[in-house]
Amino acid sequence: MTTVTARPRAGRDPIRLPVPRRVRLGLLVVHVVATAAWIGLDVALAVLVLVPMFDPSWTAACHQVLPLLFWPLLTVALLSLVSGTALGLVTRWGLVRHWWVAIKLVMNLLLVTLIVVLLRPGLEDAGRHGRALAAGLPDAVEVPRLFMPPSVSVALLVVATVLSVWKPRGRVRKA
Repeated sequence: MTTVTARPRAGRDPIRLPVPRRVRLGLLVVHVVATAAWIGLDVALAVLVLVPMFDPSWTAACHQVLPLLFWPLLTVALLSLVSGTALGLVTRWGLVRHWWVAIKLVMNLLLVTLIVVLLRPGLEDAGRHGRALAAGLPDAVEVPRLFMPPSVSVALLVVATVLSVWKPRGRVRKA
C-alpha cells in the first residue's frame, strides 16, 4: 500500500492576498484595457493639440474639444492606478517587492497628479481660447503649450508596458 503525503506549500506569502484565478485575470484585463484607453486618449489629445499647429483654421474647434478629455483621462488613469495596485496585492510581484512594479506605481501616481494639477488648467484655458475664437472675440487668453503632456504621458505609459512585459529581475532590498 502506498501512502501519499501532501508536501507543505513553500512559504506562503503573508502580503499576497489569496484570490481566485478568475479575479486576478479580471483585474489584469481591467488594468490592460484602462491603460490602453489611457494611451488612446493621450494620442487623441496629441492630435487635437498638433492639428492647429499645422492648420490654424482648426484651432477653435480643436481647442473647444480639449476640456472634454479631462474626465475620461482622469477616469482611466485612476482605474489603471487602482487595478494595478490591486494586482500588486494579489500577485507574486507585490507593490514594492520588485523594482519594475515600484517604478510603474510611481509613474502612475506622478501622471495622475500631473493630470489634475497641470493638465486640467491648461485644457480649461484652451477651451476658453477656442470658444473666444469661435465667437470672433480677440484672443484674451494665452493658451499654454499642450503638446508636452501627451508626449510625456505616452512615453511613460509605453515604458510601463515594456516593464510589464519584460519584468526585469531585481528586487527592492528589504529593510
